[in-house]
Amino acid sequence: MLKVFEERERAAEFLFVRAEEMRFAAHCYAVRSLASYAMSKLGVDGQTSEAYARVLIADMIGNMGDDDALLERVQADLSANGVHVSLAELRVEMMRSTARTAGATGLMAAHLARRERNRPASRS
Repeated sequence: MLKVFEERERAAEFLFVRAEEMRFAAHCYAVRSLASYAMSKLGVDGQTSEAYARVLIADMIGNMGDDDALLERVQADLSANGVHVSLAELRVEMMRSTARTAGATGLMAAHLARRERNRPASRS
């Protein structure tokens, strides 16, 4: 009986870890999308946009996910290049990207949970 509870606990931990990984990946995708949006305002190529996205993601990780600081940085970077965009506009773009990814992430989490529930119990 104890073995069943241990297996359930491992499954729950696995699902939690997978959900956190997907949440992080979704947030990175939203930051990438924001970087692409910002670089499109400047009219630069995809390679520069990708490099900027990497810098923003590293900054996001360094600031422990502080979205306000990230948005302020993007706004400052755009302003330094003569493009003035409000924080509200950047926030809307970030939320739009997050919403797009959240739907896909939610579907993936549901699929993983279903797969884990349907997996036969191990017999060790």
